[in-house]
Amino acid sequence: MKIYFLFLVFCFGAFWLLEVKAQSFSSSIPDQPDSNIRYLFYLHGGIVQEQGPNAVSPYYGEYAYQAILDTLVGRGFHVVSEVRPKDTDEKVYAVKLNNQIDTLIQQGVPDTNIIVVGASLGAYIALESSILNNNENIRFVLLGLCSAYALEYFQSFQRDFSGKFLSIYESSDSKGSCQRIFEGLQGHSSFQEIKLDMGIDHAFLYKPYPDWVNPLVFWIEE
Repeated sequence: MKIYFLFLVFCFGAFWLLEVKAQSFSSSIPDQPDSNIRYLFYLHGGIVQEQGPNAVSPYYGEYAYQAILDTLVGRGFHVVSEVRPKDTDEKVYAVKLNNQIDTLIQQGVPDTNIIVVGASLGAYIALESSILNNNENIRFVLLGLCSAYALEYFQSFQRDFSGKFLSIYESSDSKGSCQRIFEGLQGHSSFQEIKLDMGIDHAFLYKPYPDWVNPLVFWIEE
């Protein structure tokens, strides 16, 4: 009888943990969002869009997509993320993202509880979203965004950005500082930037390294 009871306790505990995890990650926003939860949209890099969730680069190695999601969930966020179709248009996807953000706000989630984290190509989408949303309280984290092309493209939009922005880049990566495109921020929007010195080029965003995860979480909680 005692063994049976312990077995039931174990099963219930395991089921509860699965339920907690299920409530902490979804491919889209929940039907009934909780206004007390922080919702983090994670927008993966372009290689996942091309190869799928088990993407591997010949230069940077495995893109640990699921491990990144699990790490962010473990830091207290409800993570919303999906593998984008191969031929996704960045501007069209930014509209989709903004519709989800607007729905959360309309259903009672404070805009200060909404965070968008974009990695490489995902950061392009995040910035396209910020141009459209016109909300200075939504937070955007940009990982490895600013190539020469990105600087040239987004500089003309700098007065249209709305939100709180954090750029994280790696000193050995060709995608460097984003300072130049945020010089014209208006109103209460803000920009901060962190330079890493890991020496692993663009691979810094391929795994949930504490080097970028810890300052990201600190900035959000601050």
